[in-house]
Amino acid sequence: MVMHTWGDSTSGLVTDRVISSTKQLHVLEFELGPSSGFRHSSINQTIFAADVLYFVLEGDLILANPKTGEVELASEGSGLLFHRETWNHGFSKGKKTTRVLEYFSPPPAMGAASEFSKKQPPLLENKYNYGNTVNNWPDSSPDSKSKASFFEISDKTSILSFRDSDPTHLISTLVATEFLHVIKGTIELGHVEDFALVERECVVYVLEGTLIIDSVDGMNGQISNSVLSKGDAFFLPKGSKEKMSVKRSDSAVYLRGSGDVPANWKP
Repeated sequence: MVMHTWGDSTSGLVTDRVISSTKQLHVLEFELGPSSGFRHSSINQTIFAADVLYFVLEGDLILANPKTGEVELASEGSGLLFHRETWNHGFSKGKKTTRVLEYFSPPPAMGAASEFSKKQPPLLENKYNYGNTVNNWPDSSPDSKSKASFFEISDKTSILSFRDSDPTHLISTLVATEFLHVIKGTIELGHVEDFALVERECVVYVLEGTLIIDSVDGMNGQISNSVLSKGDAFFLPKGSKEKMSVKRSDSAVYLRGSGDVPANWKP
C-alpha cells in the first residue's frame, strides 16, 4: 500500500493507505483517531463526481452532509454509500480509532475527485442538524430516507445469492450502481469451485479468515496461487480468471469491489 496524507489544517489531516488506483476504481484504507475527523476547506472540498462506499473495518464512523444537515452512523461491519455531488464530513465516534475501507468510482484518475471538487462552488456554512427539516417523524421516515444523502450498507440491506450453485460460497450484493459494484463473500471450509472470468477489474479485501485465490493471467495464461490473511488485498485485472477457497478450520469473509467506467466518461 502507498501511504498518503490528505487534508490541511482547516479540513483536518487523514492518513490514507492507497491499495489500488486506476481509471476504473480507487481503493484505499483510512483511519480517524479517537474523537477526530475531517471536514472540508477551500482547497480540499469533499464533494466528488463518483459513487463512494465507506465500509467500516473497525470502530464507528459518523458521516455528515454539511449542506443538508444529515448525519448518519455506521458501525464495524457496515458502511455508508453516497453518490455524485454529495458533500461529506467524517468523524470517529468515542475513544476508539475508526478504520474505513473506501471504494470510489469513477476514480480520481478520471477527474472525479480533487479536479472536480475544485470547480464546485464553495460551501461556506456547515449544518449538522437534519431534524428541523422533518415533520411527523418517524411516520414520515420511509419517504425522508429515500431522499437521504447517505444509504446504509449492511448484511440486512444486501441481496443474497450463490457464486455458482453452492451455498458454501455465499454472495451478498452490497452496492450495484452504474459505476460501482461491491459484494461481500463468505466461503466455507471444503468449498470447491471452477475458474470464472473476471469481467471487471476488481480489488478483493479480506475481512476474516484466510482466503486462497488461484488466478490465471489473461495475457499469458500463467497460474498463480495466493494466500491472503485478514487485512490483505488482491487485485484482479479484467480478462483474468479466478477461483477462491479456504483450507483452514474457519470460513473466510471478503469484500470485492469493481468499477465500470467508460473510457470516454467525463466528470
